[in-house]
Amino acid sequence: MRWFRVVCLLSAFCIACGSAPRAAAPESEAPRHEAKAPKRAKAKKKKKRKSNAVGFNNKIPTKCSKRKKRGECLPPQHWVDKLCDGIYPDVALHMFRPGTPWQRFYMVARAEPYNASGGMSLLGEKLEYGEEVIALRRRTGRTGVQVGDTSGYDVLRWNGSCATIHDGDFRTKPPSVVRHSRVEWRKLSFDIRRALETDPRISETYEARRRHCRGATMGKVTKECEEYDSRLVEEVVRHVRSGVALPRPGRVP
Repeated sequence: MRWFRVVCLLSAFCIACGSAPRAAAPESEAPRHEAKAPKRAKAKKKKKRKSNAVGFNNKIPTKCSKRKKRGECLPPQHWVDKLCDGIYPDVALHMFRPGTPWQRFYMVARAEPYNASGGMSLLGEKLEYGEEVIALRRRTGRTGVQVGDTSGYDVLRWNGSCATIHDGDFRTKPPSVVRHSRVEWRKLSFDIRRALETDPRISETYEARRRHCRGATMGKVTKECEEYDSRLVEEVVRHVRSGVALPRPGRVP
């Protein structure tokens, strides 16, 4: 019996050991691939256009420069630099239209068409009493831009050229008769001329001028040719001053 009990105890021990749960084999660690966080698409920085405080239309300024002084409305100086380096008759017609904000002066003395900016100028055609001009840039000794010993302005004429005038040579109040420099018809762009010819008075005057000025290219100019030539200029100025829309200029600074 004693032996039998020993055998039973050993058998029970073996059964208990065999039924013990086996330790789970360690799982083979799979190589860790860290999930890359999706790259946020960098928002494309839209290049902010520099806020054009001046404003342009057809490359012609429409608002006063920020450098506004003395209560005057002047175009931006970097644009004036380009304008006064050449002659732009199309631009002049646009700027002299009624409703534009530019400061206008009226000559009270005759003056030579001197361009102190160093650009082109239409020599020979003096600024006359009562001529309307547009102020472009103030010239003073304090700013480093000087006209001889007298301060003044660079101005735009109806013919598209720049001229420099002195203080005392002009006034801001228009005279009873407002004059203008000569607008050269052939210097205007084709689109501008075609638009002007839609005015019956301009078209009629132009045809009359062409009939009477056929020999002008050979130096033969009659009184009738001179008369109709001057009349055509007057009609063009009248048409522009009426406020009609104009095509975009053919040549700009």
